[in-house]
Amino acid sequence: MGSGPVISRRGWAALAASGGALLLAVYSLNILLLAGAIACFAAVAGEMLAFQLFPPGPERYPFATERVGAPRAASPGAQFSVSVEIRYTGESPVVGEVRDLLPRSLLPISGRSFARRTWEPGDSARLEYAVRTTTRGSHLLGPTTVTVDSPHGLAWRQWSLPTTDQPVRVVPPAPLERAHQIGPALLTRMQGRLALRHRGFGTEFRSLRPYQLSDDIRHVAWKRSRPGQMYVREFEQESRQDFVLLLDVTPAMAAGLPGENALDRAVEASALVIAAVSRSGEDRVGLLIQGGRTRQYLRPERGESHFRRLSENLAYLRPTEGTFDIANALELCTRRLVRNTHVLVFTALDGPLEPLHLAFTRFRARGHRVYVFPANRARMYPAIETSHPASTAFGWAGREERANLERKISQVRGEGIPVFPYDRRGASTQVLSTYTQLRAWGTA
Repeated sequence: MGSGPVISRRGWAALAASGGALLLAVYSLNILLLAGAIACFAAVAGEMLAFQLFPPGPERYPFATERVGAPRAASPGAQFSVSVEIRYTGESPVVGEVRDLLPRSLLPISGRSFARRTWEPGDSARLEYAVRTTTRGSHLLGPTTVTVDSPHGLAWRQWSLPTTDQPVRVVPPAPLERAHQIGPALLTRMQGRLALRHRGFGTEFRSLRPYQLSDDIRHVAWKRSRPGQMYVREFEQESRQDFVLLLDVTPAMAAGLPGENALDRAVEASALVIAAVSRSGEDRVGLLIQGGRTRQYLRPERGESHFRRLSENLAYLRPTEGTFDIANALELCTRRLVRNTHVLVFTALDGPLEPLHLAFTRFRARGHRVYVFPANRARMYPAIETSHPASTAFGWAGREERANLERKISQVRGEGIPVFPYDRRGASTQVLSTYTQLRAWGTA
């Protein structure tokens, strides 16, 4: 694949100069000047015409390329080196430039991705450079383009070399580890130091503990309770638990710097949950992507192929138009989830909360639990100096955003839903703590 011959800036200058000389010779009626001008114009036009009729291309000036060193997968913000070996197998020297194209999502940090030189038969060159990944997704390195000049640089022609390069998948760091092996949890009640029998709401009584706001009133031990001091009964919980990761992909989750916005941090935390579930050996995890409508739903399952599928889907998430309605999302979970499930919600809480009460009541009546991780959009950006001209406006906007978030968090907590806000540092700590409590106590 290539483009036709293009006249260079030097070629246009040569055409203008020779054409001007020809007009001047005709005006002055000077035979010698006219002969010289005709000769110059003929030389310039002849080179361009020859380059047009017999252009250099992949068949006449063959180049071969081989890429080494590029990884198949990387985490956001990671750095890696790329090396491209270029070989020229033509029969005559040629002046040209070889350049390895990069997508905007991969930032070059060192080295050079191009080489311009005179290529002799049998010459080879190596392009070595380092890049840093920014956003999640699939990013293609290349193709490698070749630009060949005419003998005097009056025209040039460009084409792309055939390539079979595989894209570099930028995914959260947790799924990259080989953590998808199912352990011997089905054969024993212990896996390492992790007990697979937990306190929860099962059938075998375990103990009493003080009442918490998130507890179901049906499990209150009324005979042991008294005014001001209430207790709930705890039972042995089934070792296998189900989790669903509910991600808000509306534009509100794009708050923050590229690669560090609210959605990126939510994806990282979700990947951590997938890696933790894969190590548990018995738990199941699913994925629900919600924007203005349901984008994708993967029911809770386990297995290496399922974990890999979840990780790849997380890697390609992008903000979409719409408003996230947490009540509709919980209604969908109520209809689709069969077993008692822990739903971890990552959202900006930018949608309506008025219908939440009824939706959460029906959701909770089915034995499900929900935990909300709202993005603190005011703290998704680095602080700016007070001397900056926009510091006053930025501070005012941040205060308004924090007040709005606190108001919505208070409303959600008023329904008895645990809320764990996160900022640009990420939600990994909050999610890991929540998952640990769910595995140990059945609630967080």
